[in-house]
Amino acid sequence: MTTDEFENDRYEQFLQYFLRDQTRIFAYIRSLLPQYADAQDVFQRSSMTLWRNFDDFDEQRLFLPWACGIAFNEVRNFRRVSGRDRLHFSDDLIQQLAERRMATLGQRDRRSSAMRICVEHLKQTDRDLIRLAYEELRSVAEIAELTGKAVQTLYNRLSGVRRSLLQCIEKRIAAEEVSG
Repeated sequence: MTTDEFENDRYEQFLQYFLRDQTRIFAYIRSLLPQYADAQDVFQRSSMTLWRNFDDFDEQRLFLPWACGIAFNEVRNFRRVSGRDRLHFSDDLIQQLAERRMATLGQRDRRSSAMRICVEHLKQTDRDLIRLAYEELRSVAEIAELTGKAVQTLYNRLSGVRRSLLQCIEKRIAAEEVSG
């Protein structure tokens, strides 16, 4: 394998990990910085640092915790360098927020995965209702107009679907915890 081929393979490997987790990395950074623009700046710096240090990444470990560790250091550097905001969190508070956020990232992934599976098991009409309400962000009144159903009927149906999804998600997560 030539040097160029090796570098292309490493770059593709990095992109595969990074693209899968970039939203969660940004959410992690955003949870530590109150200003959206600051989080964007730190995310960009973190992304570059991740690429520059990708050779140090141990593929026997998970990418997301490694990436969030680098992002945490970038947040600390940003906070140290930027003294322009009046509101500053203490280093201890930032550390606590970082630890809590890392703990919830995996939990959120399990819930999202369970939700996708549970939605797939809904009747088509209920999936359509969920899609209209949550993906297309339509109001119940708009959905009623589209479907020709009464607003109250749709409110009741949406409420029932939400309850069913919650029960399904909780059962799936509980089953995962028992099995593994």
